Amino acid sequence: MTRWRRGGFVLLSAACVWGLALACFGLAEPLWLALGCLVVAGAADTVSVVTRSALVQQETPDAYRGRVSSVEHVIGVAGPELGNFRGGLVASVTSASFSLVLGGLSAVLAIAAVAATNAPLRAYRTPSATAKPTAPGAVEASAAAGQAS
Repeated sequence: MTRWRRGGFVLLSAACVWGLALACFGLAEPLWLALGCLVVAGAADTVSVVTRSALVQQETPDAYRGRVSSVEHVIGVAGPELGNFRGGLVASVTSASFSLVLGGLSAVLAIAAVAATNAPLRAYRTPSATAKPTAPGAVEASAAAGQAS
């Protein structure tokens, strides 16, 4: 994932795959298919979280990185809990399957709305690897090691 340059596209795509996998899980009849949907949803969620975290780390100025990362973490922890609450409410009125399908498809629609209205996120590219930061003294240490050999 770290080599994928189109971070915004990867983030949005992974989130859509997650929503679709959850909707398919709600419709899955055989156990093997349900478990497969959960595997796909988990993998897509991991890609989404890693990509979002990397994007936040790369684009947040140093002076604000700790605060922004903390807020991003709180949202990442609280968001699923709110989704679970919504899912429980809907399932108590309808069924667990309907709640899963509705939640997954609602997520896909919300992601599509974000993608449609947020051109900078859609177009986001990971910065070039040519400008890698080095630790202070690393250049001198590598030069000294090169001269010693």
